[in-house]
Amino acid sequence: MPEISIIVPVYRAEAYLTDCIDSILNQTFQNFEVLLVDDGSPDRCGEICEDYARKDGRIRVIHQTNQGQAAARNHAMAIARGRWLCFVDSDDAVHPQMVELLYRQVKEGNAAVSMCAMLESAALPENFFEAREAFFAAYTMDEDTLTNLFDRGEYPGWVACGKLIPRELVASYPFREGRVYEDNEAVCRWICQGKTLAVTVEQLYFYRTNPASTTQSSFSIKKLDYLWALESILHFYRERGYEKLVERFSGLYAEAAAGFYRVTRWKLEDQERAKDIRRGVRRLYGQEKFPLTKPQYEDLLDAMHPKLIQFYWPLEGAARTLREEGLRGLTKKIAAQFRKEDTV
Repeated sequence: MPEISIIVPVYRAEAYLTDCIDSILNQTFQNFEVLLVDDGSPDRCGEICEDYARKDGRIRVIHQTNQGQAAARNHAMAIARGRWLCFVDSDDAVHPQMVELLYRQVKEGNAAVSMCAMLESAALPENFFEAREAFFAAYTMDEDTLTNLFDRGEYPGWVACGKLIPRELVASYPFREGRVYEDNEAVCRWICQGKTLAVTVEQLYFYRTNPASTTQSSFSIKKLDYLWALESILHFYRERGYEKLVERFSGLYAEAAAGFYRVTRWKLEDQERAKDIRRGVRRLYGQEKFPLTKPQYEDLLDAMHPKLIQFYWPLEGAARTLREEGLRGLTKKIAAQFRKEDTV
Protein backbone atom coordinates (compact mmCIF):
# COMPACT_ATOMS: atom_id res chain seq x y z
CA MET A 1 0.00 0.00 0.00
CA PRO A 2 1.51 3.38 -0.96
CA GLU A 3 2.19 5.79 1.90
CA ILE A 4 1.60 8.90 -0.24
CA SER A 5 -0.77 9.68 -3.11
CA ILE A 6 0.48 12.38 -5.49
CA ILE A 7 -2.45 13.94 -7.33
CA VAL A 8 -1.95 15.73 -10.66
CA PRO A 9 -4.94 17.31 -12.43
CA VAL A 10 -4.05 17.49 -16.12
CA TYR A 11 -5.42 19.99 -18.62
CA ARG A 12 -3.78 21.66 -21.63
CA ALA A 13 -0.26 20.96 -20.36
CA GLU A 14 1.15 18.94 -23.25
CA ALA A 15 4.31 21.07 -23.45
CA TYR A 16 5.19 20.59 -19.77
CA LEU A 17 3.57 17.32 -18.70
CA THR A 18 6.56 15.03 -19.24
CA ASP A 19 8.80 17.32 -17.17
CA CYS A 20 6.19 17.27 -14.41
CA ILE A 21 5.72 13.48 -14.33
CA ASP A 22 9.46 12.79 -14.63
CA SER A 23 10.18 15.06 -11.67
CA ILE A 24 7.68 13.07 -9.59
CA LEU A 25 8.98 9.66 -10.60
CA ASN A 26 12.56 10.71 -9.81
CA GLN A 27 11.83 11.33 -6.12
CA THR A 28 14.31 9.99 -3.56
CA PHE A 29 11.27 8.75 -1.60
CA GLN A 30 9.59 6.03 -3.63
CA ASN A 31 6.64 4.67 -1.64
CA PHE A 32 3.95 6.61 -3.46
CA GLU A 33 1.33 6.35 -6.17
CA VAL A 34 0.63 8.96 -8.84
CA LEU A 35 -2.94 9.76 -9.82
CA LEU A 36 -3.04 11.55 -13.17
CA VAL A 37 -6.48 13.04 -13.82
CA ASP A 38 -7.03 13.85 -17.48
CA ASP A 39 -9.70 16.55 -17.13
CA GLY A 40 -10.94 16.24 -20.71
CA SER A 41 -7.79 17.86 -22.07
CA PRO A 42 -8.17 18.50 -25.83
CA ASP A 43 -4.46 17.97 -26.60
CA ARG A 44 -2.29 14.84 -26.24
CA CYS A 45 -2.24 14.92 -22.43
CA GLY A 46 -4.47 11.86 -22.12
CA GLU A 47 -2.18 9.81 -24.39
CA ILE A 48 0.92 10.95 -22.50
CA CYS A 49 -0.65 9.89 -19.20
CA GLU A 50 -1.49 6.43 -20.56
CA ASP A 51 2.04 6.01 -21.93
CA TYR A 52 3.51 6.66 -18.48
CA ALA A 53 1.00 4.32 -16.81
CA ARG A 54 2.07 1.46 -19.10
CA LYS A 55 5.71 2.00 -18.09
CA ASP A 56 5.29 2.52 -14.33
CA GLY A 57 2.89 0.55 -12.13
CA ARG A 58 2.72 3.35 -9.56
CA ILE A 59 0.74 5.49 -11.99
CA ARG A 60 -3.03 5.36 -12.32
CA VAL A 61 -4.88 7.44 -14.91
CA ILE A 62 -8.37 8.85 -14.56
CA HIS A 63 -10.16 10.25 -17.61
CA GLN A 64 -13.13 12.55 -17.07
CA THR A 65 -15.04 15.15 -19.05
CA ASN A 66 -13.80 18.64 -18.38
CA GLN A 67 -15.04 19.62 -14.91
CA GLY A 68 -12.23 21.81 -13.64
CA GLN A 69 -9.26 21.39 -11.33
CA ALA A 70 -11.31 21.11 -8.13
CA ALA A 71 -13.39 18.22 -9.46
CA ALA A 72 -10.26 16.49 -10.79
CA ARG A 73 -8.56 16.69 -7.39
CA ASN A 74 -11.66 15.49 -5.55
CA HIS A 75 -12.10 12.57 -7.96
CA ALA A 76 -8.53 11.44 -7.37
CA MET A 77 -8.80 11.89 -3.63
CA ALA A 78 -11.84 9.60 -3.54
CA ILE A 79 -9.79 6.66 -4.85
CA ALA A 80 -6.40 7.57 -3.35
CA ARG A 81 -4.81 4.82 -1.26
CA GLY A 82 -2.12 6.83 0.46
CA ARG A 83 -2.40 8.13 4.00
CA TRP A 84 -0.89 11.42 2.83
CA LEU A 85 -1.76 13.60 -0.15
CA CYS A 86 0.53 15.77 -2.24
CA PHE A 87 -0.86 18.00 -5.01
CA VAL A 88 1.16 18.92 -8.08
CA ASP A 89 -0.05 20.96 -11.07
CA SER A 90 0.63 19.49 -14.50
CA ASP A 91 2.72 22.43 -15.78
CA ASP A 92 4.92 22.50 -12.65
CA ALA A 93 7.81 20.35 -11.40
CA VAL A 94 9.12 19.20 -8.02
CA HIS A 95 12.62 18.80 -6.60
CA PRO A 96 13.81 15.15 -6.25
CA GLN A 97 13.96 15.47 -2.45
CA MET A 98 10.66 17.30 -1.95
CA VAL A 99 8.52 14.32 -0.93
CA GLU A 100 11.25 12.80 1.25
CA LEU A 101 11.86 16.05 3.15
CA LEU A 102 8.18 16.81 3.63
CA TYR A 103 7.47 13.24 4.75
CA ARG A 104 10.33 13.31 7.25
CA GLN A 105 8.78 16.33 8.96
CA VAL A 106 5.34 14.78 9.42
CA LYS A 107 6.86 11.53 10.70
CA GLU A 108 9.87 12.61 12.74
CA GLY A 109 8.89 16.21 13.43
CA ASN A 110 5.31 15.30 14.43
CA ALA A 111 3.81 18.04 12.26
CA ALA A 112 0.28 17.54 10.97
CA VAL A 113 1.12 19.28 7.68
CA SER A 114 4.47 20.11 6.08
CA MET A 115 5.21 22.55 3.29
CA CYS A 116 8.08 23.99 1.26
CA ALA A 117 8.63 27.27 -0.53
CA MET A 118 7.90 27.73 -4.22
CA LEU A 119 10.14 28.97 -6.98
CA GLU A 120 7.98 30.98 -9.36
CA SER A 121 9.39 31.40 -12.85
CA ALA A 122 8.46 31.08 -16.50
CA ALA A 123 11.27 28.56 -17.09
CA LEU A 124 12.75 25.77 -15.02
CA PRO A 125 16.26 26.78 -13.84
CA GLU A 126 19.11 24.37 -14.66
CA ASN A 127 20.23 24.18 -11.01
CA PHE A 128 16.77 23.46 -9.61
CA PHE A 129 17.44 19.74 -9.17
CA GLU A 130 20.70 20.11 -7.23
CA ALA A 131 20.85 18.42 -3.79
CA ARG A 132 19.45 20.44 -0.88
CA GLU A 133 19.60 20.53 2.90
CA ALA A 134 16.36 21.84 4.31
CA PHE A 135 15.74 23.32 7.74
CA PHE A 136 12.12 23.28 8.89
CA ALA A 137 10.52 25.69 11.34
CA ALA A 138 7.58 24.41 13.40
CA TYR A 139 4.47 26.55 13.89
CA THR A 140 1.25 26.18 15.84
CA MET A 141 -1.65 27.38 13.73
CA ASP A 142 -3.15 29.84 16.22
CA GLU A 143 -4.29 33.37 15.44
CA ASP A 144 -1.13 35.21 16.45
CA THR A 145 1.12 32.89 14.43
CA LEU A 146 -1.05 33.08 11.33
CA THR A 147 -1.31 36.86 11.63
CA ASN A 148 2.45 37.24 11.95
CA LEU A 149 3.00 34.99 8.94
CA PHE A 150 0.44 37.00 6.98
CA ASP A 151 2.11 40.31 7.85
CA ARG A 152 5.49 38.89 6.77
CA GLY A 153 4.08 37.76 3.42
CA GLU A 154 4.42 34.09 4.43
CA TYR A 155 0.76 33.16 4.92
CA PRO A 156 0.63 29.38 4.31
CA GLY A 157 -3.01 29.08 3.30
CA TRP A 158 -3.04 30.12 -0.33
CA VAL A 159 -2.26 26.97 -2.33
CA ALA A 160 -2.52 23.20 -1.95
CA CYS A 161 0.68 22.49 -3.88
CA GLY A 162 4.05 22.14 -2.18
CA LYS A 163 2.47 20.54 0.88
CA LEU A 164 2.07 17.08 2.41
CA ILE A 165 -1.36 16.78 4.00
CA PRO A 166 -3.20 13.92 5.75
CA ARG A 167 -5.93 12.58 3.52
CA GLU A 168 -8.53 12.89 6.29
CA LEU A 169 -7.92 16.64 6.54
CA VAL A 170 -8.54 17.15 2.84
CA ALA A 171 -11.55 14.85 2.93
CA SER A 172 -13.04 16.86 5.79
CA TYR A 173 -13.33 19.87 3.48
CA PRO A 174 -12.99 18.92 -0.23
CA PHE A 175 -12.33 21.45 -2.95
CA ARG A 176 -15.37 23.43 -4.03
CA GLU A 177 -16.14 22.21 -7.53
CA GLY A 178 -16.98 24.66 -10.28
CA ARG A 179 -14.81 27.37 -8.71
CA VAL A 180 -11.30 28.71 -9.18
CA TYR A 181 -9.21 29.94 -6.24
CA GLU A 182 -10.56 26.82 -4.55
CA ASP A 183 -7.16 26.35 -2.90
CA ASN A 184 -7.48 29.66 -1.07
CA GLU A 185 -10.88 28.70 0.26
CA ALA A 186 -9.95 25.21 1.46
CA VAL A 187 -6.35 25.21 2.65
CA CYS A 188 -6.91 27.59 5.58
CA ARG A 189 -9.35 25.07 7.03
CA TRP A 190 -6.91 22.15 6.69
CA ILE A 191 -3.99 23.87 8.37
CA CYS A 192 -6.11 25.23 11.21
CA GLN A 193 -7.66 21.83 11.82
CA GLY A 194 -4.22 20.20 11.64
CA LYS A 195 -2.94 22.69 14.25
CA THR A 196 0.78 22.15 13.56
CA LEU A 197 2.72 23.07 10.44
CA ALA A 198 6.38 22.50 9.49
CA VAL A 199 7.76 24.98 6.94
CA THR A 200 11.03 25.21 5.04
CA VAL A 201 12.20 28.21 3.02
CA GLU A 202 13.88 25.83 0.56
CA GLN A 203 12.22 26.17 -2.85
CA LEU A 204 11.42 22.53 -3.54
CA TYR A 205 8.39 23.20 -5.76
CA PHE A 206 8.69 24.86 -9.17
CA TYR A 207 5.60 26.91 -10.01
CA ARG A 208 5.47 27.81 -13.67
CA THR A 209 4.18 31.32 -14.26
CA ASN A 210 2.33 30.32 -17.39
CA PRO A 211 0.61 33.35 -18.98
CA ALA A 212 -2.13 31.05 -20.31
CA SER A 213 -3.16 29.77 -16.86
CA THR A 214 -6.32 30.95 -15.11
CA THR A 215 -4.59 32.95 -12.40
CA GLN A 216 -1.83 34.41 -14.60
CA SER A 217 -3.87 35.45 -17.63
CA SER A 218 -5.49 38.82 -18.18
CA PHE A 219 -8.80 39.48 -16.47
CA SER A 220 -11.52 36.91 -16.96
CA ILE A 221 -14.87 36.51 -15.26
CA LYS A 222 -13.53 33.41 -13.46
CA LYS A 223 -11.24 35.69 -11.46
CA LEU A 224 -14.31 37.02 -9.64
CA ASP A 225 -14.16 33.75 -7.70
CA TYR A 226 -11.34 35.39 -5.75
CA LEU A 227 -14.02 37.45 -4.00
CA TRP A 228 -15.96 34.29 -3.24
CA ALA A 229 -12.84 32.68 -1.75
CA LEU A 230 -12.03 35.74 0.39
CA GLU A 231 -15.61 35.95 1.63
CA SER A 232 -15.53 32.28 2.65
CA ILE A 233 -12.20 32.81 4.45
CA LEU A 234 -13.62 35.84 6.25
CA HIS A 235 -16.53 33.82 7.59
CA PHE A 236 -14.24 30.96 8.58
CA TYR A 237 -11.90 33.14 10.60
CA ARG A 238 -14.78 35.04 12.18
CA GLU A 239 -16.32 31.75 13.30
CA ARG A 240 -13.00 30.90 14.97
CA GLY A 241 -12.82 34.33 16.59
CA TYR A 242 -9.62 35.25 14.70
CA GLU A 243 -10.45 38.96 14.43
CA LYS A 244 -6.91 40.01 13.48
CA LEU A 245 -7.09 37.78 10.42
CA VAL A 246 -10.63 38.98 9.72
CA GLU A 247 -9.24 42.52 9.56
CA ARG A 248 -6.46 41.48 7.15
CA PHE A 249 -8.73 39.55 4.82
CA SER A 250 -11.38 42.22 4.96
CA GLY A 251 -8.80 44.62 3.58
CA LEU A 252 -7.93 42.18 0.78
CA TYR A 253 -11.60 41.84 -0.09
CA ALA A 254 -12.15 45.61 -0.21
CA GLU A 255 -9.12 46.13 -2.44
CA ALA A 256 -10.11 43.31 -4.80
CA ALA A 257 -13.77 44.37 -4.92
CA ALA A 258 -12.85 47.94 -5.87
CA GLY A 259 -10.52 46.74 -8.62
CA PHE A 260 -12.91 44.13 -10.00
CA TYR A 261 -15.80 46.61 -9.96
CA ARG A 262 -13.81 49.11 -12.03
CA VAL A 263 -12.97 46.42 -14.60
CA THR A 264 -16.44 44.86 -14.89
CA ARG A 265 -18.39 48.15 -14.81
CA TRP A 266 -16.22 50.48 -16.85
CA LYS A 267 -13.96 48.26 -18.99
CA LEU A 268 -16.13 45.23 -19.69
CA GLU A 269 -19.37 47.22 -19.30
CA ASP A 270 -20.90 44.22 -17.53
CA GLN A 271 -23.40 46.03 -15.35
CA GLU A 272 -25.02 42.91 -13.88
CA ARG A 273 -21.76 41.50 -12.52
CA ALA A 274 -20.78 44.95 -11.30
CA LYS A 275 -24.07 45.08 -9.39
CA ASP A 276 -23.33 41.66 -7.89
CA ILE A 277 -19.97 42.95 -6.62
CA ARG A 278 -21.64 46.03 -5.13
CA ARG A 279 -24.28 43.90 -3.43
CA GLY A 280 -21.54 41.72 -1.93
CA VAL A 281 -19.76 44.81 -0.59
CA ARG A 282 -22.96 46.14 0.96
CA ARG A 283 -23.71 42.79 2.57
CA LEU A 284 -20.25 42.31 4.06
CA TYR A 285 -19.62 45.84 5.25
CA GLY A 286 -23.19 46.93 5.89
CA GLN A 287 -25.21 43.97 7.16
CA GLU A 288 -22.43 41.69 8.43
CA LYS A 289 -20.23 44.51 9.77
CA PHE A 290 -16.83 43.29 8.63
CA PRO A 291 -14.16 45.90 9.45
CA LEU A 292 -13.36 48.56 6.87
CA THR A 293 -10.74 51.29 7.22
CA LYS A 294 -11.32 54.83 6.02
CA PRO A 295 -8.95 54.51 3.03
CA GLN A 296 -10.65 51.25 2.03
CA TYR A 297 -14.07 52.90 2.30
CA GLU A 298 -12.91 55.82 0.17
CA ASP A 299 -11.48 53.50 -2.50
CA LEU A 300 -14.74 51.54 -2.70
CA LEU A 301 -16.72 54.78 -2.85
CA ASP A 302 -14.47 56.12 -5.61
CA ALA A 303 -14.85 52.87 -7.61
CA MET A 304 -18.58 52.34 -7.24
CA HIS A 305 -19.89 55.91 -6.88
CA PRO A 306 -17.54 58.19 -8.85
CA LYS A 307 -20.09 61.04 -8.92
CA LEU A 308 -20.80 60.83 -5.21
CA ILE A 309 -17.10 61.06 -4.41
CA GLN A 310 -17.12 64.63 -5.76
CA PHE A 311 -19.38 65.61 -2.86
CA TYR A 312 -17.60 63.39 -0.37
CA TRP A 313 -14.23 65.12 -0.48
CA PRO A 314 -15.50 68.65 0.35
CA LEU A 315 -17.66 67.23 3.14
CA GLU A 316 -14.77 65.12 4.42
CA GLY A 317 -12.51 68.17 4.37
CA ALA A 318 -15.07 70.19 6.29
CA ALA A 319 -15.50 67.40 8.85
CA ARG A 320 -11.73 67.12 9.30
CA THR A 321 -11.40 70.90 9.81
CA LEU A 322 -14.24 70.79 12.33
CA ARG A 323 -12.51 68.01 14.25
CA GLU A 324 -9.09 69.63 14.19
CA GLU A 325 -9.85 73.37 14.36
CA GLY A 326 -13.37 73.56 15.69
CA LEU A 327 -16.33 75.56 14.44
CA ARG A 328 -14.35 78.79 14.36
CA GLY A 329 -11.70 77.29 12.11
CA LEU A 330 -14.33 75.86 9.76
CA THR A 331 -16.08 79.28 9.59
CA LYS A 332 -12.78 80.96 8.67
CA LYS A 333 -12.14 78.48 5.84
CA ILE A 334 -15.63 78.92 4.44
CA ALA A 335 -15.27 82.71 4.57
CA ALA A 336 -11.88 82.48 2.83
CA GLN A 337 -13.38 80.32 0.08
CA PHE A 338 -16.17 82.89 -0.46
CA ARG A 339 -13.60 85.71 -0.68
CA LYS A 340 -11.60 83.68 -3.22
CA GLU A 341 -14.67 83.09 -5.36
CA ASP A 342 -15.61 86.81 -5.20
CA THR A 343 -12.28 87.75 -6.74
CA VAL A 344 -12.60 85.37 -9.66
